[in-house]
Amino acid sequence: MNKYILMGKNSQETAASMLNKPQNRKELNKPLFDAFNVKIIEFLYLNHPDFDIFVTIEAENDEIVAAATNLVYASGAFSFFTWFRAFEAEEWKNIYHIASDNMASYISAKQRAQED
Repeated sequence: MNKYILMGKNSQETAASMLNKPQNRKELNKPLFDAFNVKIIEFLYLNHPDFDIFVTIEAENDEIVAAATNLVYASGAFSFFTWFRAFEAEEWKNIYHIASDNMASYISAKQRAQED
């Protein structure tokens, strides 16, 4: 399973709905997470001006996360909603190891411009 970060900003309509009837959205959204076979690691609300929800999950692949987040964004519950993959330190080291092994095959635009 891969780790992912979901971040969003609740819409004004969602905020008004929460004021009118406070809800535990983690609990209410559990069936959606289960439908996509997604494990919730953290479900946090923040007092940040650009986003107010931060969720860490584990999911099988990017396509599942893209499908789920597109569904959520299309609902209108968020004015902003995004996701990205997260890597453990060892995974990140391995990514750089692969890049390092193949570094000689890359020619930057600057290098090319300086040739001749």
